[in-house]
Amino acid sequence: MGPARDWDGFARTLEAALDMRTGGGFRELFAPGARFADPANAPTEDLRDIQRQTRAVMPDWHQDITSIRGGDDWAVFEWIGHATYAAPGGSGPGHGTPITMHGATIIEVNEDGLITSWRDYLDRKEPEQQVRAAARASGRS
Repeated sequence: MGPARDWDGFARTLEAALDMRTGGGFRELFAPGARFADPANAPTEDLRDIQRQTRAVMPDWHQDITSIRGGDDWAVFEWIGHATYAAPGGSGPGHGTPITMHGATIIEVNEDGLITSWRDYLDRKEPEQQVRAAARASGRS
């Protein structure tokens, strides 16, 4: 068993790397061959595609990690994400709607502290409901 990991420090690093408004370095937190999965994506090693998908729909995505706990080679964290919905083509029902999402993520890390596995758990209906409600309110549903 190695030294205890600073999971709170890791959470702050991760928040900065996930901030699409200013951040960078998300992929650098992953080990070669790391796998990512969420409710919209089967497990994949293509982190660039995950970022592309996120940026296409939520170009200003950022999240706050509200709680994190972990062991030597794993952590679980809860988060609240914030973004502005970008409809396909840059216009359409709900385009520009601010959304908030809640979720939890389980990660595994190697001995160097690089992520080898990332699994997101969230309700995909949460942002969809916010976008639909905004579209109805604007008469553009």
